[in-house]
This record gives sequence, C-alpha cells and structure tokens, in this order.
Amino acid sequence: MSPLAKAIYKILRARVRLPEPRITYAQLVEELRDTSEEFDSIYPRSQKLSAALGEVGKECRRRGLPGLPALVVRADTRRPGDAYFEGGSSGLVFKGEKIAAWRQLLEEIKRTRYPAR
Repeated sequence: MSPLAKAIYKILRARVRLPEPRITYAQLVEELRDTSEEFDSIYPRSQKLSAALGEVGKECRRRGLPGLPALVVRADTRRPGDAYFEGGSSGLVFKGEKIAAWRQLLEEIKRTRYPAR
C-alpha cells in the first residue's frame, strides 16, 4: 500500500471501536495533514484520496475483512459518496438496497478486529 493508504488505514482502524466510527472526508483529510506534511496537498475530493481509499478497501478484501472505507462519509448525508456505491459488483441495483448493505457493513466493521500494519 502507498504511504497515504497506510496512513488512512491507521486512522480508520483506530475509529472502529468508537461509539460513532464514521468520519467525514474533510475530517479524514485534517487527520492526515496532522500526521505528516507529506499529505498537505490532499483534499476531500482529491483523486489521490479516492485512490488511497480504494487501496485500503482492496487490502481489507485481501485479508477477508469488511472494508474500512465504508467509515468515510459525506458531512451532509453521513453516508459515503456516490463513488463508493458505484464501485464493486455487489449486484445491488436500487439505492435503498445499497444503503442497507452499507449499514450492515458498518455493523460488521464494528465487530471486527483489524490488525496493525
């Protein structure tokens, strides 16, 4: 994984046990910038951020773990952005189905222990 993806994984992994583990894209960017000056050019709608979240999701799948990127949400809806729901081949067609599957995934994430990198 890239240094950015590793930093995201560490941040998201630490949030799993919180009563409210979700984090907005903007909050994630703030935490990344606090971690290292290397991430000062990252912003909430950045392609780099999106690609790194994809890397984290791929690593979770490789390890047989629920995808941590599900914790990253929009501030207005408290759900992931459209790109999150467009990715993957879940076979779900309707938005309500996708949101229900995401909510179920959130519960799975809360019950999962994620290894340190």
